[in-house]
Amino acid sequence: MIDSRLLDMFSVVAEELHFGRAARRLFMTQPPLSQSIRRLEEQLDVLLLERSTRSVSLTPAGRELHRRVQQLQSEARAMVHAVQAVHRGLTGRLIIGLTPSAAYSDLSALLHAFRQRYPGVMLDLREMNSSEMPTALHRQRLDVAFLRPPFADPDLSPVTAYEEPLVLAIRQDHPLAQRESLSLPQVMQLDLIGYDRQHSRYFSQIMQLVSARAGRPARIVQESMIPSIMTLVEAGIGAALVPASLGRMRRDTLAYLPVSGLGDLKAELLLARLPDNENPAIANLLQLMRET
Repeated sequence: MIDSRLLDMFSVVAEELHFGRAARRLFMTQPPLSQSIRRLEEQLDVLLLERSTRSVSLTPAGRELHRRVQQLQSEARAMVHAVQAVHRGLTGRLIIGLTPSAAYSDLSALLHAFRQRYPGVMLDLREMNSSEMPTALHRQRLDVAFLRPPFADPDLSPVTAYEEPLVLAIRQDHPLAQRESLSLPQVMQLDLIGYDRQHSRYFSQIMQLVSARAGRPARIVQESMIPSIMTLVEAGIGAALVPASLGRMRRDTLAYLPVSGLGDLKAELLLARLPDNENPAIANLLQLMRET
């Protein structure tokens, strides 16, 4: 095996074609440098340099070795750069679990900002129910998960990603659709689409809190989950309390009204991750989320 230090010395001599200048670049004296090059020639059993009292030149074997050493040095620099990029989270892959209702939130702006700052990281988005994501995180099928609060175990280090108010989604041709806002008692008099208790547990709990705040049960005519709830509202079956970010949907047929009387009741989206997941892109995403 050739000593890499000998190859580095030879590369400098090949560039300078002068032992004195090469020795100064290497911070050594000329005799040890000459001895090192001769040792390299002995190990390879070839003549690398033609020496005279006035000049130094490369032999054909020397030119070939110089070319290959330059290639190795370039590959070594690329290797270091690649390893450092992975360590800093500048390249790689980030697998993100996304609860369906979060697909309409401002999360897309965060992910776009992440792609702008870290173009070398591939984002792999996987839509999943919030109840499925803790297991996926523990089994490292996901790096991070955007999910609803009831499913974020404390050991998944949950942090709040977004909070948003609830609004009433209602058909534009409904008599109340032209109001600036509605009070909670007015909302509770309407036929409402509720949330499926099994597949949309978080929003089902939200509706229970709404009823408790109103002091009366909601008039639930049907239960479903996002985004199917929007179709039911559009069909005129009832109105629905939904996160404000859903107001981007179906604005040609639906109106979205603020509701007074809800107090601090908001829809919350959490980011969860396994603390011992070593993917450095996770920390970069968290930092960007704190900045925005």
